[in-house]
Amino acid sequence: MAQDLYAVLGVPRGADKESIKKAYKDLARRFHPDMNPSPKDAERFKDINAAYDVLGDDEKRKLYDEFGEVSLKPGFDADRARQYSSGFGGGGGFGGGGPDLSDFINSMFGGQARGGFGDEGGFGGGYPGRSPAGQRGRDLEGEVSVDLLTVLRGDPVEVSVRRPVHNADGSVSMSTDPVKVRVPEGIENGGVVRLRGKGAPGRGHGPAGDLLLKINLAPHPYLRREGDDLYMDVPITIHEAMSGGRIEVPTLDGSVRVKLPAGATSGQKMRLRGKGVRMARGRGDLFLVLRPTAPETDAAEALALAEKLEAFYAKDVRADLVL
Repeated sequence: MAQDLYAVLGVPRGADKESIKKAYKDLARRFHPDMNPSPKDAERFKDINAAYDVLGDDEKRKLYDEFGEVSLKPGFDADRARQYSSGFGGGGGFGGGGPDLSDFINSMFGGQARGGFGDEGGFGGGYPGRSPAGQRGRDLEGEVSVDLLTVLRGDPVEVSVRRPVHNADGSVSMSTDPVKVRVPEGIENGGVVRLRGKGAPGRGHGPAGDLLLKINLAPHPYLRREGDDLYMDVPITIHEAMSGGRIEVPTLDGSVRVKLPAGATSGQKMRLRGKGVRMARGRGDLFLVLRPTAPETDAAEALALAEKLEAFYAKDVRADLVL
């Protein structure tokens, strides 16, 4: 049995848009895969996003309230559903207290409604003359999490897409197909990539719809993006911070050697021009954020050396720390 979308978000049917948005944000934060890596919570997160995709959209919500779950099926035609409803005494209204549209189709066609509310051939495919020929297929929407570095390198990402397939007997089934996606380097977190012709198949000889993928950029432990520029935290030793010298650092174009200034402090930045994000208007810069790092040891000799360094501080390092 399909879940009620209002129940998924935990809101009443009469909830206003702001209440629905707030409920979605609270649940999405609670069940986000970064916070809850279990498969069960991952499925719950998908359900939450799917529910908000409908209830957060005024038009989709209106159709869902009127027709129920069947309004979410590819190729659903609200006008045709209303015509059948009024023509057979349904009085309109398949959602809420009325009969489910799939029950209506079964009652009209002797339980042989094939494939749901049709992608081809009106109700469920296989019923000739019930939909115009050459109608474009429905766009499909989804989300994919992509590592920032994968995007910056321009590597393709493979995603699995579920979409309807028209069978030889006129029925409609679902298939899962791999699709390779090349995400533009300049895309922002939450941006959408459109793959033309990768959506639901058209009716008759119509073209397929498009696949719209929302891109969620997964954080990188050392690298972050701000506009066209990249910022990379670079650990350096205490000795390197004090004396300077040359070190090797990775970039999108391969490793480069840079000269550290003597007396480097934590958070100090070094700019590598033209090593940032590739954009149509040019390329940003890469900023190396220096992070002096103490050795991970409790050896007595190391602690004794560190204690000797205390004598060389010109003042209390926390003297300027005020609120």
